[in-house]
Amino acid sequence: MSARRILRATAFSLFLAALASTASARLVDGVVAVVNDEPITFSEFRESVAEGMGIPEGDADIYLREERDRERVLRGLESLIESVLVHQELKKIGNAVTEKDVDGAVASVMKTNNMSEADFRATLAREGITPSGYRRRIRWQIERGSIVRSKKFKEVTVTEEETKAYFTENAERFLVGAEVRLETLFLPFPAGEAATEEKVRIRIAAQQASDYVRSGMTFAEASRLLSSSVPGVSVVSSDFVKTEDLLPEIAKEIHRLRTGGTSLPIFTDEGAHLIRVLERRGGVLPEFSAVKASLTEERLDQRSERAYTDILVELKKAATIEIHL
Repeated sequence: MSARRILRATAFSLFLAALASTASARLVDGVVAVVNDEPITFSEFRESVAEGMGIPEGDADIYLREERDRERVLRGLESLIESVLVHQELKKIGNAVTEKDVDGAVASVMKTNNMSEADFRATLAREGITPSGYRRRIRWQIERGSIVRSKKFKEVTVTEEETKAYFTENAERFLVGAEVRLETLFLPFPAGEAATEEKVRIRIAAQQASDYVRSGMTFAEASRLLSSSVPGVSVVSSDFVKTEDLLPEIAKEIHRLRTGGTSLPIFTDEGAHLIRVLERRGGVLPEFSAVKASLTEERLDQRSERAYTDILVELKKAATIEIHL
């Protein structure tokens, strides 16, 4: 039986009941899954959830206590199981990622951003990430790239002709000085440092909103569904604005979207935003040479993602995966 079928066959309601009946979820450290005889503990699952949502590990308890969407939590557990499978496979083929590899990657990030050790730790603290959690994230990124290079290297190549064709197909995304008209679904964070639990709930609601929109709902319909649980949720349609005048987090996402496209949740200090590009106008298309490197990297990332998905399918077919509640 495949990992996906095993996961979906789990008596998931019992898992949620166990969470709800526990006075403090962070005291629980039982085994939630076993992957090829390697156990995954509740603490590891909680850490993975926190990293995925960009919240402190302790606040992941709130999410696990209140999230009632079976598929969403299962996806979180499945993601962790996938990372364990990749780690095991790299070790098996003699290409395991070492602590030295992780040290080098972290040092490279600090050097690129001109950060001291103190600056680096302060930045992580502001984002609610522990140093150990950041190292796990870096390790996962290295392992992901390593498994693709080891097993699908020939499939992850891009020719200049392919990159040029991609440039032509997505030309509107690269217009310099263009203006965009947007529709935004905004879920505001509550004010004050003491509103941690509410901020976690907003993050949960933002993921729910994204699921609603992907299922075919309009922003207005998603907003109405969330209005009873998210005070101040709103939908705003803007006039034309220059991309450069938007918040950096939003501007970065706009450059990835074609007209009609919708972003995943974007989190800023103010709250969560889902953005849809309604229209573009003006702007000048740069020379291909100016964007060739970034476009080639983007296409490589896309092919790497497909290769990684294929590798996971193969690993799951050969794996023995059990869920323990």
